[in-house]
Amino acid sequence: MSEIMDEVVRKIKILQTRLEFAQFGERKELNPFDFCICMTAIHSVLSRTKPVGLVPTDHPDMEKLKAHLAHKTKATDKEGIIQYLSRVRSYGCGRKYFDFWSFWHNRPTFKIEDLKEQNRERFEELMEFSKPFEELLGSKGYIAWDVAESIQIAREAYLCRYIDEELACQIISDFGEMAVRTYQDWSDFAISYICGGCYFMYENNGNLEEVDKMCDTICGAVEQLFFSDDNAIWAHYNWQKPKPYFNGFHPTEDLVDSKIGCYVTNRVSLDGCQINYMERQLPNPQYPDSGWKFMAGDETVEYLSEGTNIAIFALNLIANYDKEILPLIDAPIGSVYVRNEEGKFVLREKKEDK
Repeated sequence: MSEIMDEVVRKIKILQTRLEFAQFGERKELNPFDFCICMTAIHSVLSRTKPVGLVPTDHPDMEKLKAHLAHKTKATDKEGIIQYLSRVRSYGCGRKYFDFWSFWHNRPTFKIEDLKEQNRERFEELMEFSKPFEELLGSKGYIAWDVAESIQIAREAYLCRYIDEELACQIISDFGEMAVRTYQDWSDFAISYICGGCYFMYENNGNLEEVDKMCDTICGAVEQLFFSDDNAIWAHYNWQKPKPYFNGFHPTEDLVDSKIGCYVTNRVSLDGCQINYMERQLPNPQYPDSGWKFMAGDETVEYLSEGTNIAIFALNLIANYDKEILPLIDAPIGSVYVRNEEGKFVLREKKEDK
């Protein structure tokens, strides 16, 4: 695209190579929650805030914090925050990169001729900007940027009392799980974050010199997180392995809209229990949510109250995993089905307390 972009890519490649050959010694384990929070460590280095714990700072200037959050999200309440994070999750920088990647590999996710001329030109411009990063990123794209920024927003929104602790932790765990499924280690995550930050800067102001400055700023923070004496968090702690959800099962058919999600308890997704209970609640209007919750049927109230025992998955995955749920997918809100002794789902007319 330009000499500036050539220089940006060169800088990132140098750092990528340095990380590839660095020797960090034995790394420690972090608990799952602080591991997710550590994904915001670049922001913590740049803002001198805490890289662990739900609260990013003990002595916030609440007016400045709310103004900062409003500037980033255009939101000043719970509904606005959820809407913003929903947009990021569904069509943030990561999804846009995937659309670009699909065109580069002749598997387009949509027909570009269906776009209006102005939108088509904008898409092609951003796709051209992103192309030099493909060698660095492959198909993984900019997801790290979406994940880290969203987790930080959840922390700040909690501090501003826009969302409660339970919702903040659910959001953080959800975005953290996206990263764990996508990246192999902190180095992999860091390179994606740098490229995502450069893309975000270009998408919002179109100034390549500012992109170059953004690259320098983030690369400097990454250097600290791996090589400094005080802030080398990513050198000291392990990247967590992805949980073996559904024993590595992957969907093979497009049975339902792949963008629509559902909730599944760990008793099913991790422990391998059969789905014996499925309930369709009112979908969250801010997310591509089906409203379905799938359970083994033996989960206690205490178990369900712990957010880490429930995860979000594509409904299409569950439909492939257990095709017996497929005929029931369009059941009305409030429907509850349980598996009977013959192994068939039957409608429970009145939901019982669980």
